[in-house]
Amino acid sequence: MRVIGIGAGGHAKVMIEMFRLSGGHELVGLLDRQQALWGRKVLGVPVLGDDALLPSLYAQGVRHAFLGIGTIGDTASRRLIYERVREHGFELIATIHPHAVIAPSATIGEGPTIMANAVVNAEARLGANVIVNTGAIIEHDCVIGDHVHVATGARLSGGVYIEAGAHIGSGATVIQGVSIGEQAIVGAGAVVINDVPSRVTVVGSPARDIADVIAGGPWRGSPAAT
Repeated sequence: MRVIGIGAGGHAKVMIEMFRLSGGHELVGLLDRQQALWGRKVLGVPVLGDDALLPSLYAQGVRHAFLGIGTIGDTASRRLIYERVREHGFELIATIHPHAVIAPSATIGEGPTIMANAVVNAEARLGANVIVNTGAIIEHDCVIGDHVHVATGARLSGGVYIEAGAHIGSGATVIQGVSIGEQAIVGAGAVVINDVPSRVTVVGSPARDIADVIAGGPWRGSPAAT
């Protein structure tokens, strides 16, 4: 299978090594918008140019792609690139480290990235273009929307519901049954014990709206605020 990678940074390096461990893919090259990278190689894979090359690559018979672009908080740019690649007819392939653990009853959407020592447990459901980063845990019956990033070492307890485009920071913990709204951000190391509204950033233990933390008041989702 011939594959083109989108992105040529640190996330792409991890993806390349995952492909090599799994085998069965021919990495044609990488595309990146930074002209300074064009003509260079990333772990031996050439950077061919930017995504303007997608139509010509498709015409040459390349039909599969992966996103070598991570997210830091905002997942919107990765979602837009995913949609652009799909519009050109490419299929986003699953990139799953051989040392990830995925339950047979879990369901996974198109183009996921599931890294080393990640765990996706029984009857968890992952949408399209989801990142489950190194050592992250998705427990039983979790529902993860499209374009969500569960960062390194984050832990989602059973039955957590995360809407599209949310970001769960490194080392964060979300207790069982909690819902995280669309495009919400859970800060690194946060401990979430209450539902988080859409487009809100929460930090700390227990997690609170960052705006309330700055203002010195209680989080509106906590009992003290109701």
